[in-house]
Amino acid sequence: MRRVRYTTSHPRDFVRAIVDCMDANPAICDHIHLPVQSGSSRVLAAMDRLYTREEYLRRIEWIKSAKRRYSLTTDIIVGFPARPMTISSRPSTLLDQVQYDSLFSFKYSPRPNTAALRMEDRVSDDEKQRRLLILQEKQRAIQIRRNAALIGGIQEVLVEGRNQALGQWIGRTTCNRTLNFRTPIPMATT
Repeated sequence: MRRVRYTTSHPRDFVRAIVDCMDANPAICDHIHLPVQSGSSRVLAAMDRLYTREEYLRRIEWIKSAKRRYSLTTDIIVGFPARPMTISSRPSTLLDQVQYDSLFSFKYSPRPNTAALRMEDRVSDDEKQRRLLILQEKQRAIQIRRNAALIGGIQEVLVEGRNQALGQWIGRTTCNRTLNFRTPIPMATT
């Protein structure tokens, strides 16, 4: 098998042995999606996430100290109904520390059968939107910088299709980056 993509793990279930296994198996792609949800241990506890910011960051250290270089992505929610955040627990400080390759970011919205449903949602929708835009802009700057470091390099791409209108091939690198390209390249044959 040429490629195996490890998808998402709950951070509490992500153990060091997973990184060791990925390092030992070159067919496993160089990408890990580890959803953090919040940069605050207090908010994570209110969400019943069963890990702290420190425990999550320990897992990030395992990934960053691995033999291979892994692309790291996450999910973050802004505006969870909790007391105001301290500066050190804001999601943007986590972005500075981890330097994600990409993230999925969302405004908090009530979900059935969750503890948060019974909490008073004290954060206005306008404030949630403001926080989301700040977070996304910070991530955009990180992502541009990380992607720029790849310019001039060679990436293995699994071609997934072709956009005829633009005359581009579309595929994904082993780090799960979408890559559009026009230059004809020699394709591996099996």
